Amino acid sequence: MSTSLTGPPGSAEPLLDEDETRVARARRQLTQLGTALVLDPLDRGVHQALRHFMESDSEDALRSWESMLRRSPEELRERIRAVIAAQAERRTS
Repeated sequence: MSTSLTGPPGSAEPLLDEDETRVARARRQLTQLGTALVLDPLDRGVHQALRHFMESDSEDALRSWESMLRRSPEELRERIRAVIAAQAERRTS
């Protein structure tokens, strides 16, 4: 199932906030890189991609993750409700 990072059709509002988007992209990229390392641990391209991520994207992703961890349970529940509602609205549009 593919998850778009934008809101309902015709909406300029993104589905995920900046921190959520950054964390989702980082998790996806790191999962792909981790899988590639398992499949071919000596692939130079994979090592270069991982090095690039660590040097250019990891600090921002970690800051966003830490910001999300500071959210209260009520804030997290509200975000989950908002994202689910937006996805449901998009499906029915």
